[in-house]
Amino acid sequence: MKKSKILKISYILIAVIILSGIYTYYRINKNQLERETLCFDELANKLERGITPQDIFNEDFEELQKLVEYSLVARTEMLEVASRLRVDKDQPLKSSDLLILKQGTEDYLEIRDELFAIANAYECGLDVRDKTLKAYNIDQKTHVKGIMLSLGAALTLYDNYFLGIVLFEDDDRLRKVINDPDMGFGLISNRLNEITLNANSIESRHRIRRAITFFENTIEQITIDNSDSDYEYLKMLIESSPSYNYIKKIRVKEIASNKIVGLERITSDMISETKEEGFDMVSGLFGNTMGLFESRKGKLYGDTTAIEHIKTQLQPLDILLEKTPFRLTDKLIPGHFGHVAIWTGTKAELIDIGIWENPYVSKHADKISTKTDKNSKNEHQIIEALRSGVQLSTLEHFMNVDDFAILRPVFNLKKNKDAQREALLMAFRQIGKKYDFNFDVNTTDKIVCSELAYVSFPTIDWPTEKTLGRHNISPDNVAKLAWDKVPLELIIFYHDGELVEKEEQLSKMKTLMQQ
Repeated sequence: MKKSKILKISYILIAVIILSGIYTYYRINKNQLERETLCFDELANKLERGITPQDIFNEDFEELQKLVEYSLVARTEMLEVASRLRVDKDQPLKSSDLLILKQGTEDYLEIRDELFAIANAYECGLDVRDKTLKAYNIDQKTHVKGIMLSLGAALTLYDNYFLGIVLFEDDDRLRKVINDPDMGFGLISNRLNEITLNANSIESRHRIRRAITFFENTIEQITIDNSDSDYEYLKMLIESSPSYNYIKKIRVKEIASNKIVGLERITSDMISETKEEGFDMVSGLFGNTMGLFESRKGKLYGDTTAIEHIKTQLQPLDILLEKTPFRLTDKLIPGHFGHVAIWTGTKAELIDIGIWENPYVSKHADKISTKTDKNSKNEHQIIEALRSGVQLSTLEHFMNVDDFAILRPVFNLKKNKDAQREALLMAFRQIGKKYDFNFDVNTTDKIVCSELAYVSFPTIDWPTEKTLGRHNISPDNVAKLAWDKVPLELIIFYHDGELVEKEEQLSKMKTLMQQ
């Protein structure tokens, strides 16, 4: 081939690359302008209806919390299925696994659309001028939290995508299941391929890079009170994202070697690494996002002295409360305490109460007790509502906390056994129910942690609050009924990993709850 012809082809290729770059830049900025116009048009419409910027943020913030919760459950289910299937790679998929995968895909797509809506709604704030913010009565704090809301939604999307792509893209059977259409679930063909292309598009990568840059630059300049739970939640959500943390890790390496890294490289590297290191690496990377987002372990975690002391105090139907300020979930629960559970008692105690042979109890007999020690308190004797549903847990597992309290129902002595029997059976009936992401006490097919106490003790007049049209009960609502020692009594209280003296524990708990 002649040199002149080679040069001509080279010039043409260079021209194509330049024109493609110009077109991409134009498209990104055009779409950005359209999103900004649409964003503030929608905001103006809401303001005209008397809705304040803070009200708009609050509604979307609550929606994001629910979507994060849904995402965590979906990830857990997908990891469990993938873990099971990788053992029998040569076997056909079971119908139950097919159902989970198809339903999971449908749920994921619904979550994806709603996360996109939140990410897009606040992204326009990245380039907004102070003049515009003032015109719409948006203060600096609300502006920053709006961008964090957008980034949190976008990172949750990327985390969901990354887990799915690692689990399914490398397995022909799973990839085919996800890509195949299924009208029964409303799934069209090649959805996994479509999601992959969308996540890796130049525009998507550009948008999330801008939001991350804004977050990292702003977080060092702005001062927001630590008591702002919305801000703390969003900050922890962003900083706990596997995608965000991987980006940070790669950036440090690239800066040290004077290289520039793109999100497309990061995505491919993440996938490459996980394929090399196997399923355990995926589980480890996402294990922290299954519902904990732990920045550390609880101060009572592994404290055998405290656990043994607590065992001496526990009785059937004791209500357990805890606080875990190091977890993301704690940021969205109003008040001091973040979780409620119920202690079932030992096999010997359940026999004494007269319900050990009851079908609601006996089907869990192997978990509640060993065959050799009917007085053991080391078994699965805590009923609690987690994202995966209502289940039985051990005290050791439960004690990954900073604060811990035991509240005991005060029964009429004449009716003590009957009341205990009724309440315990009601608690056991909740096992297996799904988690109530709407936190609505009026629903009975799903349940949230503090609703366990609400439904197990129907004779108690529980205080509830109304939020966005739904009645709910918080752990602090439960704890307040111990303030006057009736109908609940505070038995023991640990704060910040330390046992509070008995004569001081009630006043200490009140003070913390009123802060």
